[in-house]
Order: sequence, then C-alpha cells, then structure tokens
Amino acid sequence: MTSAPQTSRDYSFSPRGPRILAVVLVVLAAIGAVAILVTGGLHSWPACLPLVVVGYVAWLMFWLPRVDIHDEGVTLVNPLQTLLVPWSAIILVDTKYAMTLVTPKRRYAAWAAPAPGVVTALRDARRSAKSESRDSSGTRYKSIRPGDQRSSDSGVVASVVRGRLERLAETGALDVEATENAKAKRNVHWLHIGILLALLALSLSLPAVLV
Repeated sequence: MTSAPQTSRDYSFSPRGPRILAVVLVVLAAIGAVAILVTGGLHSWPACLPLVVVGYVAWLMFWLPRVDIHDEGVTLVNPLQTLLVPWSAIILVDTKYAMTLVTPKRRYAAWAAPAPGVVTALRDARRSAKSESRDSSGTRYKSIRPGDQRSSDSGVVASVVRGRLERLAETGALDVEATENAKAKRNVHWLHIGILLALLALSLSLPAVLV
C-alpha cells in the first residue's frame, strides 16, 4: 500500500493490486496469442483478436487509472476520461464507494481509488479494533468509514487531498469565492475508445474472417 506524503509536493497514486492484475492478464493474453500463431501459423492471426481485446481492456481498466495531486488541483485519470478538478471547486471529499471529489454541481469519482469491499473492510476493522487505544473510561473511540481507512486506496488518496485542502485554506490560497462557478476540465479518451470499439468490431466479425 502506498503511504500518503506529509508535504504539499505533487503526488501521484496508482493502485498496486489492479496494476499487478493488468500485468498478469496482458502476459496471459500474449502467451495465448503466441501459442495460436505458433500452432496455426501467421494466417491464424484473427483468432488472436479476442486475446488482444482482453489485454487492451486490462491495460485500460487496471493500469491506466491514477490520481495526480498538484498545485492546479486533482487530476483523475479514469479509463474513458481524464478530469481536472480545481481546488476551489472541491467542497467535500467522500469515500463511500470510491474517493470522490464533491463540487457544488457534480461528484467526480476516482477509478484508481475505490473503497474496500465488505470482506476487506471487516478484516481491516478487526485489525484496527485490536490496535486502537482506549480513553480513561475504557470506551473505544468511534470507528471511521471503511473507505477512510488508511489501509484502503480511497483512504490514502482522500487523506492526501484533505490535507492539501486544509493547508491551502490555512494559508489563504484557497479561493472560496470562486467555488460556485469553478468547473472541472474534462478530456474524453476518444483514441482509447476508438481503439476499443475497433478491436471489439473485429472480434465480433471473427467467424466471417476465418471462413
């Protein structure tokens, strides 16, 4: 798990687990494609198309996503689009389903920073319960939302974003008057979408190609 930095320097977060999964899927797809070409010859390349789709989707969904935190704001690189949310637009950082930046008009979720699932949340809660301290009356401190736990991807990124927001507010660098009109910049990944659609179309026409 990546730990959150304690400074206001630029910070980039990419989930380790999904990236490992992406590498595994791409390698398996590549091995399968090579096996098809070796046994069937170069003319059997159309049969490799479904494996190419698997590899490309794995890269798109599990390797590409990340969260960049910098002076201009928070950049969410999701599979199909990139969003730049300026600091002045953020009014809340939520972690119910994923690290989500809440603005006056919309919510922007980070694909790279999902909240933990039920099993993971329960395991982390038990682990935290064993190590949490007690006050003088022996009562345990109030638990936090699973998505805010520092052992989760959403919790790590949310902590960094909230810390940066607090520092900006304390130094007076946060333009709260611009919050209502501040907008996120959206960049749709048309190239990625086009490649994916083309691969899917070729894969669906595979029977006709092999005839």
